[in-house]
Amino acid sequence: MPDIISQSIRLSGQRPLAEGKESIVYQHPEFLNVLLKVPRRQSRHFRAFAKPGLKRYAVWRYRGLINWYREYEEYLAAVARSGDLPGFLPRLFGFSRTDLGPAFAVERISGPDGEPAPTLIELARAGRIDDHILGLVDELFDQIAESGLVTQDLHAGNIVWSGDPDRLVLIEGLGDRVLIRVRVFSKRARLRTLARDKQALLAKLRELSPE
Repeated sequence: MPDIISQSIRLSGQRPLAEGKESIVYQHPEFLNVLLKVPRRQSRHFRAFAKPGLKRYAVWRYRGLINWYREYEEYLAAVARSGDLPGFLPRLFGFSRTDLGPAFAVERISGPDGEPAPTLIELARAGRIDDHILGLVDELFDQIAESGLVTQDLHAGNIVWSGDPDRLVLIEGLGDRVLIRVRVFSKRARLRTLARDKQALLAKLRELSPE
C-alpha cells in the first residue's frame, strides 16, 4: 500500500465517520480501506496530562495517546502468541501526519453492502439482531477468550458486523486502564470480566431492539 504513513493528510472540513470519547474517526481521503483515528484534544487523557503535579507513568510518557499505547500493546501480544492477528481485529497500518494532529491508520471494516460496517447498536435499533448475529456474538467472545487479550469497553458501539468474511470485529476496547493489571496475569479474572461484559452487551441489545 503506497505511502499511507509518510504523507501529510488534510482532514479539516471533512465530516467524521464516527466520534468517541477519546478519538474522532475519518475516512482516509485516498485509500478506501483505511480509516484515520485522530485523538480528541478534549479527552480526559489530554486533560490529565495538562494538570500540574505528579502524573502516572503512562500519562507522563504517552500523554493523550495512552489509549494507542494500550491498544498497540495488545496487538503485539496477539502477534507474539500466534504469529498473526486474530480475525476479530482490524489491521493496523501505523501512524500518519494530518493537519489535525497524529492519526492512527487502521483497516476500514465494510458491511455486507460495502458501506462502513454497522455497529451492533445500529443493528439493534434497526431490529436486525437475529439468531445469526447472536451466534456471531458468541463466536466473538469465544475468540477473545481464546486469544488471551485484555479488553475494556466491550459495548455494542465498539463492535461492527463485517460482510466479507461474515464476522464481528472489535474496533475499540483493547487494553486495561488499571495500574495493577491483574487480568494480564490471571486467566480466571480475565474470563470472569469477559463473561460479565457479554451479559451486559446482550442486555443492551435487548434494550435497544424494537418491541
